[in-house]
Amino acid sequence: MCCDAAKLFELIEGNRSHLRKWLPWLDFNKSVDDSLNYIKANHEQYSNNLGFNCGVFFSGELVGICGYHPIDHLNKKVVLGYWIAQQAQGKGIITKCVEYLINYAFETLKLNKVSIPAAEYNYKNQAVSERLGLVKEGIEREAEFLYGQYVNHIHYSVLRSEWKRY
Repeated sequence: MCCDAAKLFELIEGNRSHLRKWLPWLDFNKSVDDSLNYIKANHEQYSNNLGFNCGVFFSGELVGICGYHPIDHLNKKVVLGYWIAQQAQGKGIITKCVEYLINYAFETLKLNKVSIPAAEYNYKNQAVSERLGLVKEGIEREAEFLYGQYVNHIHYSVLRSEWKRY
């Protein structure tokens, strides 16, 4: 786990300015120990049957993270999140990961709804949801406080009954 934490921290550190545009947690990940704590929290989330987050690999290298926020089993829904290193963008990697995780949510976890929030001006994030046919539900105003300013989120979702890929 320690080696994984070092690789994850190195990836974050090398992409800090790129990721800072959209992710609020960067100021809380300042060391390998912080990345290790993130990995441990994900193990706990998985152990508690609340979903998982996984490393995204391309050509054998860690290039990002993709996974579920804690699953809402009562309502059979989940929010999906992801990030990818700047040099790995534009290759369809995240689209394939998201498609797989949506399939998994419906086929294996038997959930009914998958949602993906996207910052209002994060057009690359929005493009993933649109490419996969998710429905734009609306805008949540001032959804997130991101480094001194509020950011609106556009909410995308897909229902099990709408998803034709599995």
